[in-house]
Amino acid sequence: MAIEIKKQKKNNILLYLLIILVLFLIGWIGWSFFKPGEIFQKSDIEDLLPPSSQELIEAKLDIGIILNHSVFQTLSPHITWPLDVPDLGRANPFKVF
Repeated sequence: MAIEIKKQKKNNILLYLLIILVLFLIGWIGWSFFKPGEIFQKSDIEDLLPPSSQELIEAKLDIGIILNHSVFQTLSPHITWPLDVPDLGRANPFKVF
């Protein structure tokens, strides 16, 4: 009966480095080709709205003027706060009927 000694395969680190390098190059070429920064540009509000809405773009909102306006001062609430929440369900949901 012969004894056969098998050599263990060594991990070829150069092969792994070569595979990583090739994958990196493929990713870099794909990133350069598609240029996601140019595909997904953030558009300005002026580009989205029609030219007739230029007054709306330039509008300034002053909360102090709104809160001190006489019409706003005459408004009154028509509900009581906090709202009354009705009791729903049973007090003990695990109790048998």
